Amino acid sequence: ARKVQRPRYEDLNPFRTYINERTFEEGNPNLMPSFGHNFNLNYTLNQEYYFDFYYRDNGRYISTLTFQDNDNFVLRDITQNVLESTSYGIDFTYGKSITNNWYLYSYISLFHEDETFIALQSDDYSFKNEYNGAYIDLTNYVTLSNDGSFKGELGFVYLSGWLQGSYIQEESTNLTVGLRKSFFNNRAVLSVSANDLLGNYNSYVSSQYLNQDNRFLTVPETQYVKFGFTYNFGNFRLEDNQRSIDKLELDRLE
Repeated sequence: ARKVQRPRYEDLNPFRTYINERTFEEGNPNLMPSFGHNFNLNYTLNQEYYFDFYYRDNGRYISTLTFQDNDNFVLRDITQNVLESTSYGIDFTYGKSITNNWYLYSYISLFHEDETFIALQSDDYSFKNEYNGAYIDLTNYVTLSNDGSFKGELGFVYLSGWLQGSYIQEESTNLTVGLRKSFFNNRAVLSVSANDLLGNYNSYVSSQYLNQDNRFLTVPETQYVKFGFTYNFGNFRLEDNQRSIDKLELDRLE
């Protein structure tokens, strides 16, 4: 498959926008559309194991890159067409009922990413930023009662890191748990869920090459507990009677 990426207006705007006194972003009026090619090969084994092999030539991908100005002590975010960009890997998906009360979903991805760009604060040196990583998602769905009204969910996500322009996003994990209980023949549902139990979902972003060496951490709110309650009023089990109505109407017309 072939795709085209066109620059957005804000990417073309050459004016600077200051994020803080030491960081600003600016557009690039010289951006050009980029053309990429995707190749995929899918294979299914015994209707249970799913494999996806892929290779992506992203071409002169439009990427936002951050450069460290060591003379003026500022960080400069600018969008440019990279010289080349590729990614390839294998994805594996497996989902099956282990027992009558336990369903396991798993997704594993092994991948490689690279971008070659002009390092504007390093004498316009052509630098290749690349990363080999892994992503693992294991989610367990369990039924905790004989009547199926009490269910639980336990999930774990691991990401070794990934490429983010001139940065590398470092390792992160996310452990989640959830419980769901239904009452009155599914008329009422009470649920509770917790996210990022280990506190490792937020991770550092770093850039270390040539004369560049900077690292930062953003901390959005990822640890929380959420409660939910749903109650269905009225005849929430009302079935579709349109077919019988249509038949009665036809009989009346005849």
